[in-house]
Amino acid sequence: MTKTLLEIKEFKMHFHTDKGVVKAVDGIDLSVNEGEVVGLVGESGCGKSVTSLSVMGLVPTPPGKVEAGSIQLAGRDLTRLKRREWRQVRGNEVAMIFQEPMTSLNPVFTVGSQMIEAIRQHRQVGKKEARHRAGEALREVGISRDSILDEYPHQLSGGMRQRVMIAMAMVCEPKLLIADEPTTALDVTIQAQILDLMRRLNQEKGTAILMITHDLGVVAEMCSRVVVMYAGQVVEEADVNTLFSNPKHPYTAGLLRSIPQLDKRSDRLYSIPGNVPNPRQMPTGCRFAPRCEHVQSICLDREPPLFHITTGDHTSRCWLHGTEKEDVDRDSSRDVVRS
Repeated sequence: MTKTLLEIKEFKMHFHTDKGVVKAVDGIDLSVNEGEVVGLVGESGCGKSVTSLSVMGLVPTPPGKVEAGSIQLAGRDLTRLKRREWRQVRGNEVAMIFQEPMTSLNPVFTVGSQMIEAIRQHRQVGKKEARHRAGEALREVGISRDSILDEYPHQLSGGMRQRVMIAMAMVCEPKLLIADEPTTALDVTIQAQILDLMRRLNQEKGTAILMITHDLGVVAEMCSRVVVMYAGQVVEEADVNTLFSNPKHPYTAGLLRSIPQLDKRSDRLYSIPGNVPNPRQMPTGCRFAPRCEHVQSICLDREPPLFHITTGDHTSRCWLHGTEKEDVDRDSSRDVVRS
């Protein structure tokens, strides 16, 4: 029986600023099972990266503040950890691959010294053994040249730096790997190699992956389940085949329409009109209503809950799948109304 590894419940991460409260993540529910690859998608500003940084305990507090909810990793609530406890979790139980490795690799230290430090932080081994393990980790990601341990990040290509980042993330064999736009800065050839590498790590080591991206092509190739975020909320969730073949939320449908089609030629690609709302001034009712071509009067007055729209686990936060007569408990963002 598959066990839930990561479970985010009713989680809210707000930023308190001089200009008001920024509701970056505003009551989301999200789960990742052991060995599963889950895609988290949406436009820039929807709250994807803040969600991932919250799981890693990397949101600066203040100005960030957990307003509600929990983040459970293997049954342990990460929102309650102290700084000392985070040092044992981060890199050991959960690790992260960032979009641009040069922002995460220290330019004044060699690749080897950074990997050795990460290993010795979580494993009781000497420098010699740690260096040996670092070399093995690099070979697992396709880098057979041991001399790279004595090189600096700026001496490596973009693809090599990203492989080093993956090796560093996987060297202590974490249960969960968070990949935040891991291939955006790479050309298509290197992108394919990195995705193949992550797929192999998932299949051979059973590492669960939360793939955060705006690239729906990557999602279709890598993920078994997809969570769509908009304006700090989850607006749709389904298995990857269902989501691509039968999207229910107008926002998801708009994202899919934006993908170029090889069998269709057009002078202009489709784009969703308007912009993601200001997180300090969310619209009343449905947050997507100002951009939606299916907007109804109820959409402008009442915020929709998540509706079950099939007998499976497909949900959508849209009034198209419910009515104003539904008995919706507005005090709980976890309500899922079956229609």
